[in-house]
Amino acid sequence: MNEEQKNSKEKVVLFPGVVEKLVAKGMEALKGKNFSEAHSYFDQSLQIEPDHPQARFGLALSLIEQSRLEEAKQVTEQMLKEDIGNYFDILQVHISLLVQLGEYNEVVVMLEGIMEEEKLPAHLAESLYHLLHFSRQMVDGETKIEMDEETKKPPNELLHMLNHGSPEKQWLAIQMLGKMPTEVFVESIKEFLKTDQNDPVLKSIALQLLKEKNVDEKMELHKFGKKLNINLINLEDVFHEKFGKDTIKLVADRLESENPSLYEMVSQVWWHYLFAIYPISPEPLNPTLWASAIHKTGVEIFGLEEDVLDIANAYKVDVDDMLTCASQILKIEREAFKGN
Repeated sequence: MNEEQKNSKEKVVLFPGVVEKLVAKGMEALKGKNFSEAHSYFDQSLQIEPDHPQARFGLALSLIEQSRLEEAKQVTEQMLKEDIGNYFDILQVHISLLVQLGEYNEVVVMLEGIMEEEKLPAHLAESLYHLLHFSRQMVDGETKIEMDEETKKPPNELLHMLNHGSPEKQWLAIQMLGKMPTEVFVESIKEFLKTDQNDPVLKSIALQLLKEKNVDEKMELHKFGKKLNINLINLEDVFHEKFGKDTIKLVADRLESENPSLYEMVSQVWWHYLFAIYPISPEPLNPTLWASAIHKTGVEIFGLEEDVLDIANAYKVDVDDMLTCASQILKIEREAFKGN
């Protein structure tokens, strides 16, 4: 046993249960969408117990949420090699990462090898078969998505992923379709935007891509029980940028120095909220009112004790109005990002 391993073992003896506590805090941070904090907790856990399955998996998830896909892939790859954690759960995440990184040949080699040796669990089989078929198409097409020359439509596999896949696969399909000719992307995404059950965040991502492509067309959009007819060329910036910044600045003035962890978390919640409801605007467009609502929401999520009247008075807003806005934020947080 080397000195580093000896020291790690001594830490576990000195602080029984510390790893479990750190992992639990990491999972809570993940649920609260505070991904950098979650990463820190999982990293601390692994410094004490390098092979802890949940800490390793949590680290991978926190890296994914920070768009650090290559690092996440290295974590899941090592877990599979060392047989740490639930093999098929880790495999599903690892394959998804390979597809997102465009490493289709690796997907084909890996899944074909696994399918020759053992039977896939029923709950994963369909998903992994779809990813294998899609990756084969990408490899055969030299990593290019080929359209049907007669119909000018993308592969049925890609449309199936978009309209029937998990949120992760729908996100991937949107990214892939976004690389195709604009008119193909526009036609492919119309039904997705109209389907109530589809994730509102993914709809915002699709709208952002349409706006980046300067699509000048009216489209029907269903979000949070509302049916909207929108003109894409006239949409404002995705994040309602000026209003969003004005609001979060008011929160920063009160929390950034006093409680930086709380401020970081409420800032993420705020931008998540604006992105989820896009292109719907918060009502009323009162930065001070929404600043108080974000503050109140953060206090509630963190489980802190702070009187709602004190918060309302600090921002000089009506307490009932503040509570109404705060409940809207929490409602969206529960309804959106379910698959993220």
